[in-house]
Amino acid sequence: MGGYLTAMKKEGVSHTGESAAAYNEIAQTVFFPIYPVIADQILRKAGIDRGTCLDIGSGPGHLAIALATLSDLRVYALDNARPMYDIATKNIAKYGMEKRVIPVHGDVHKVPFDDASLDLVVSRGSFFFWRNLSQGFLECRRVLRSGGMAYIGGGFGNAHLRDEIERTMRERDRSWEEKRKGWYRNCSPHIVRSALAAAGIFEYDIIDDDSGYWICLTR
Repeated sequence: MGGYLTAMKKEGVSHTGESAAAYNEIAQTVFFPIYPVIADQILRKAGIDRGTCLDIGSGPGHLAIALATLSDLRVYALDNARPMYDIATKNIAKYGMEKRVIPVHGDVHKVPFDDASLDLVVSRGSFFFWRNLSQGFLECRRVLRSGGMAYIGGGFGNAHLRDEIERTMRERDRSWEEKRKGWYRNCSPHIVRSALAAAGIFEYDIIDDDSGYWICLTR
């Protein structure tokens, strides 16, 4: 859900401290159990547990913190919303992870890292809102070192967590289900494959199961 603020903007809510705080509250309560589950799945799939990692659209930083906690990775938590960057900074300090997780203000369309400088790139929930999917995928691949992996998509980790969260979110927001379907339509497999082809990327895996909907790129 790193792209939640973008979604709120599309619904007429600006990228304010108030909207960032609202998402942080959801991330720390409703969504909180998913982050260690997804972090573990990413680490197992990538086979990477040390070096440097970038979490794009990191939001309040919970996935970045989980990745650093479960590995020896140094994780950069990148978000393009300054209020969310500020909240992530506080959350990182709250968990005593300042030496392992570094907040970064930036955008996926121009990732502020050098070519071949990262071992792992992850993003949960943000790619549904990228302005240019092809450019975003190109940037993710550009910054990967040889042997690195990008793990991009969205999901809740497993069917149990998904069902619990969907039930809770429908109670909190009657339009939740329609919003979520709309976000996924933005990145249907056909659209994703077309964007990857346009970026000249032809080697990738698409995961679509109870863990979620993920695109895995290697370098």
